[in-house]
Amino acid sequence: MSMQLNRKYITIVFSVAIIAFPIIIGFYMLNKVVDPEEIMITKTTVSPELITIQGGFGDSISKYHGYNISHHDHSLFIQIKGSQLPIGGHNDFNISLTNTYGNIAEIYLVGHDDAKRKIWPQT
Repeated sequence: MSMQLNRKYITIVFSVAIIAFPIIIGFYMLNKVVDPEEIMITKTTVSPELITIQGGFGDSISKYHGYNISHHDHSLFIQIKGSQLPIGGHNDFNISLTNTYGNIAEIYLVGHDDAKRKIWPQT
């Protein structure tokens, strides 16, 4: 009888793993921070009220899934999250946020390894 319990236990664990593994991998891939060099910025505007960043990806596969933002010494640091999975998301992005940061001097795109690229003001 214990042999049957072991088989049922192994079957249950295997079934859960088959379901959970793709979900975990998909979640990780949907929240991947994109390398700043793979992002094309088409327009950036900064006013005392609003900050707007428009752009897309250098390839036609990547999909936009959000962003993270931080502020330090009159600079904004933005991480763009994307995925190469064909699930949800858009090819382009339009980030528009209320300027609660005060006087912004610079805006940078930041990658997962702290690689950064200045996108505003353009020199």
